[in-house]
Amino acid sequence: MLPIEQAYTELKNSLLKNKCKIVEEKPVKYIQIKQGSLNGVLPKSAKKTVKFNLSSEGAGTKITSSTEIASDWTNMTIFGNILAAVMAGILLWIASDMQNYLETAKAGYWSWLAPGYGYPNFSNTLFMINMTRALAAFLVVAVIVEIIIVTYVYPRKNVFAEITLKNLMKMTCSGNPSMNV
Repeated sequence: MLPIEQAYTELKNSLLKNKCKIVEEKPVKYIQIKQGSLNGVLPKSAKKTVKFNLSSEGAGTKITSSTEIASDWTNMTIFGNILAAVMAGILLWIASDMQNYLETAKAGYWSWLAPGYGYPNFSNTLFMINMTRALAAFLVVAVIVEIIIVTYVYPRKNVFAEITLKNLMKMTCSGNPSMNV
């Protein structure tokens, strides 16, 4: 069992060793950190804010934590997916319009892309159709992967705090249950 002052010191040292940025603290009461990055795609590496609250419990210390995924990580994911979906739609529209132009020879909104040197160029148009479809497919796959990442990260956002507290228990009190996550 660790007294609250020692538990606070050990927790803070552990967080600093893990390269966490302390954004707010009230010694012996709580520490709030930022951890992870915008590029993080796993629960441990996604950008988040974690608050550790400490309280005396008998001769030991109880530590609880709460975690919130950073709003900029969430916003980047949402807006990135929206932008990718819109772009995929535009690319599919271009491919469809150019395909229609090849089949019917009727000019559409994007048919101006087809001519080469003023004349319709079948092979270039076919290449553009296939390329825009491939790019659209890539963007759709990227959106699906992002959705999978988000659905994997959000329910597991507390992983970093849990690992930190388990390691702290191992280091300081050999599994003493008075330090809870």
